[in-house]
Amino acid sequence: MEQRRKLARRDVLRGSLALGGLALSAGLAACGATPTPQVVEKVVEKEVTKIVEGTPQVVKETVVVQETVVVEKTVAVQQPGQKVTEITWLSHVYEPWNNALAAQGMQYMGLHPDVKIVYSYVPHADLNTKITTSLAAGSPPTIIGVYGPWMAQLIDGNWLDPAPDEVLQDLDTNFPKVMKEAATYNGKVYGYVQHIGIPAPIIDLDLYEADSVAPPTSYDELLAANQKLDKKDSSGNWVQFGTTLATSKAGSWNVIDFSAVLFSYGGTFLTDDNKKSAFNSEAGMQAATIYQQLAHPEAPSDAFVLGKSAMEWSGPWQKSYYASAAPKLRYKSLLPLKGPVAQIQGSYMWFWVVSAPATPEQKSAAWKFLGWLSAPEQYAAQYRNVGLLPITNKLPEELAKDEWAQTFSKALQYARVYYAKHPKWEQIDVAIGEEMERFLAKEVKAEEFLKTAADKVDQILAAS
Repeated sequence: MEQRRKLARRDVLRGSLALGGLALSAGLAACGATPTPQVVEKVVEKEVTKIVEGTPQVVKETVVVQETVVVEKTVAVQQPGQKVTEITWLSHVYEPWNNALAAQGMQYMGLHPDVKIVYSYVPHADLNTKITTSLAAGSPPTIIGVYGPWMAQLIDGNWLDPAPDEVLQDLDTNFPKVMKEAATYNGKVYGYVQHIGIPAPIIDLDLYEADSVAPPTSYDELLAANQKLDKKDSSGNWVQFGTTLATSKAGSWNVIDFSAVLFSYGGTFLTDDNKKSAFNSEAGMQAATIYQQLAHPEAPSDAFVLGKSAMEWSGPWQKSYYASAAPKLRYKSLLPLKGPVAQIQGSYMWFWVVSAPATPEQKSAAWKFLGWLSAPEQYAAQYRNVGLLPITNKLPEELAKDEWAQTFSKALQYARVYYAKHPKWEQIDVAIGEEMERFLAKEVKAEEFLKTAADKVDQILAAS
């Protein structure tokens, strides 16, 4: 389950990590046919780490990779002498999503023949390196898809363009407040949210109905429900789990899920000034104790789709997975659970940002394109093709009767980024996630988990 969910976060959904790229450009004739994807092979040289005589060394290897390209067709009418502004656009790989974005880019150029968009994408594992090396070389893409925890480092380096007033107005008027808050650093807003991973509770209706259990609205109600839904046989072996939350740090999912409980009980990972850990606390102890009851390392992979778990937490993209993996599964998404202090669902974010080195003309064109791309109509297309939730206040009319989309849309008002806005967050995340794995495996008690993880985090912060 953890590997599947990791791909869901890092690469939008389940999908190939093959190298890919495409060029979109405004043509000189009327709109043509749909672009045709083709797969070509090319020889590239890559640096890899190998163990040489017992020592890790970076060596270069020549490998053959497949590259997916789209043969472009003419998409717009360009007037003689018309000035064209070229903007480059970079994201990570998930091919169905990449294809949907490419189609939207071509649609935009059909409406705006004075803009040329060149879109490329690389595997998530290579994206941060691609971003930082292009910035260091002074030739970054105009528009970059950035994972939330990377934002602080890019902003500290003055690499990102603050959003103009029209974007701020758009965010204030048309988006849930978390979208602007998540993109705000040091009082300035730096982008549109590309997509949000909000892992809301999802229940198996058959299992809940079999035990006459009402869908829970709070952690107290969930724990009470699990007294019926947690089941073992006469030998003490698990037969059914009431809830199966993430146990592995893979993809940060155990930290993401834990954050929802921690925040709802009044806790937080770091102090307000980001200088000390803050989760080794009474709220942290309460959250850890509850989380251990909801996460089961002994549960089989994909326990939920196997009918062995009555609840899992996942995002709106999961609907297509259920349809293919368990077509008879009856399920329902719920709003985030209430804690004694708050009702919060820890979530991750990806952003569309504009690079500071771009020209004024490129920046203007890029922000206008991103505003268009983030409108409900465009997000509706991504929901149909990829399962990404429309993140505006108002859902498109076509989703008005879609209960699944409606529930996740309502859940956005309870969303909060799970990570602290600190440039070393990914190291902090690993430190917490590793110790949580030990705790959930019952190698250590809650007190030791919290203290050891907090000590590791404080060492990272002290070295920053």
